[in-house]
Amino acid sequence: MAPSQMVIEGHIEPGTTAYLYLSHNFNFYGTTSIVSILTSDVIHGAHIAISDGTTVDSMYETNPGIGFYQNKVLKGVVGKTYYLTVNAIGQTATASTTLTAPVKLDSVWFQVQPNMDSLGFMWAILNDPPAPGNNYRWMAKRINKVPSMGDTTYVPPDESVFNDQLINGKKFQFFYGRGALPGSRFADDTNIEAGYFKKHDTVVVKFCTISTAAYNFYNIYYFQLNNTGNPFGSPAPIQGNVTGALGIWCGYGSVYDTVICK
Repeated sequence: MAPSQMVIEGHIEPGTTAYLYLSHNFNFYGTTSIVSILTSDVIHGAHIAISDGTTVDSMYETNPGIGFYQNKVLKGVVGKTYYLTVNAIGQTATASTTLTAPVKLDSVWFQVQPNMDSLGFMWAILNDPPAPGNNYRWMAKRINKVPSMGDTTYVPPDESVFNDQLINGKKFQFFYGRGALPGSRFADDTNIEAGYFKKHDTVVVKFCTISTAAYNFYNIYYFQLNNTGNPFGSPAPIQGNVTGALGIWCGYGSVYDTVICK
């Protein structure tokens, strides 16, 4: 049986307070469900602090049902490093991340796929800066949908991270489909519309620069996720940047573009 460990996924962005999900791991051959993830698997009452090296701020449990914590005062500033300390279930975890400068997309647009009447992908053009070592993450949110139909947050698609190893300093055109939240049972996540945006959607694209540690974490995460069910695959640890726990503490250098799908 694996020892109980905290699982952390936390982020901070320019001009906003930080947010963090806190839960604990479970055995690889154990059983779980959406209900257990939202109840017994989350960690309540944690003592969490973030600091920019000068100011220290506490994070509070603002949505106990899902183990969601936020702070009230300290906001992200590009170029600063943010230090995280989490005390819960008799354990202490620490991490740090630097908020990297955002890189704006040149353009973003919706394009219907061939042989599709109204379904398509979101396309973009990126001019990667000349300095090597840039890492990116893509997410999107449909703002014309009511909460009962999903998109209550920015949702990453599969393989939502990439780096500039092959595109350093170049103009790069790419596209992404629509992501879905884990366990979603909304009709457009289970029928022919799954993975597609649709004409008349209003979509906000969130494009983020991230650290190499965050890129490695999410890249391995998606590899393991897509490896599930592969009889020739084997589980491997996902290396984050948190000491004393599992997970990631990530700075998002985020920029936003709104697209009306026509």
